[in-house]
Amino acid sequence: MKFIKPAQLKTMIDGSENFQLIDTRESDKFERCHIQGALSIPQLELPYKLNLVQKENKVVIYCIYGMKSEQVYIYLKDKLKIKDLYILEGGIYQYASDIDPSMDV
Repeated sequence: MKFIKPAQLKTMIDGSENFQLIDTRESDKFERCHIQGALSIPQLELPYKLNLVQKENKVVIYCIYGMKSEQVYIYLKDKLKIKDLYILEGGIYQYASDIDPSMDV
């Protein structure tokens, strides 16, 4: 598994790097708070929304703490064979702590 630190993700966002950011938490949690540019695909809906994943690009996935993302990582690697797939280390909680403490996680 490959991981990306919150500071690296912030640099990618600020630099307008070409990548897809996927929030795998439930929709209500996404609506309350999410990282800029993220697409909401809740973990349980993923099998039905694989067509939304841009497998040709770099893909970064996150959940609340990063633990549940490991299951999503394995699933996406198996189903879509994504080469450039990353988990946000510590999830949105760590991102909020390190980058944007105003986030309501």
